[in-house]
Amino acid sequence: MKNYFRMLAIMLTFTASFNSCNEEEETDAPATFAGATISADNSTITVSFDKSVYKNADGTGNLDGANFTVTMSGGSATPGTFNVQHTAGQTAAIISFDYTGAADGSEVITISPVSIYNADGQAMATTAQVTVTLNNLGIVGQWQSSGANVAPLLSTYFSVDSIWADFKADQTYDVKSYDPDGVMTQYLGTYTQTKSSTGNIWTIVLEQSAPSTVTSEGIFEIDMDAVGYDLRYEVAQTEPNLGNSPATPEGGFGSTNNGQLGESNVQKFIKID
Repeated sequence: MKNYFRMLAIMLTFTASFNSCNEEEETDAPATFAGATISADNSTITVSFDKSVYKNADGTGNLDGANFTVTMSGGSATPGTFNVQHTAGQTAAIISFDYTGAADGSEVITISPVSIYNADGQAMATTAQVTVTLNNLGIVGQWQSSGANVAPLLSTYFSVDSIWADFKADQTYDVKSYDPDGVMTQYLGTYTQTKSSTGNIWTIVLEQSAPSTVTSEGIFEIDMDAVGYDLRYEVAQTEPNLGNSPATPEGGFGSTNNGQLGESNVQKFIKID
């Protein structure tokens, strides 16, 4: 019986030692990426790790821009700068990423570590990487139109001098129209946009809530290489019904009311954000 208890004690000691060794090995292993997600408006990337991470090998410090390499490939947008928000010991960092131009949804962001440590000072492998793809935002952003870019129909019949439009990622919009005397009219509402199968043309439906309830429909196309404008936009009121038929991707720009208005209803904008 004594031999039985002696063997049992040895087995328990061995099991405890084995578990302790496993825990130590798990703690000592360098951190790895657990994933990454991008916000709906492409402004931030949340990078996650499989364990707590630090800027310094002594287990201190918030990660910052010096701890990462961030690159972009493909697409039509041009990469800019980035900055990092992180608290020492947390398993996630938020990277704010700037770019110019309009993302077409094929831009790939690759994030790699420069020097990132776990609590035991083990450095993350610099060959590790995680990727996200920018969303094709369509019309999301801030736009300005003035001078010759204002649609002739608006300038001639409605005395529109300039327009400032903010189409937000939450599918709301805020449009301010100014007359030559600086008097402003504000239009608020929601919108839906859909990429068509015709070139780079999108369809758009606007549900205006102020200053009156109106539905407008039409098309737009973003061309950052165009001369004098970045966005062509053509919509017409469909509710309350005034007898208008909106422009279509197949008909192209100038197809409002089956082409009766020509290019007079085509609005052009410059991207300002």
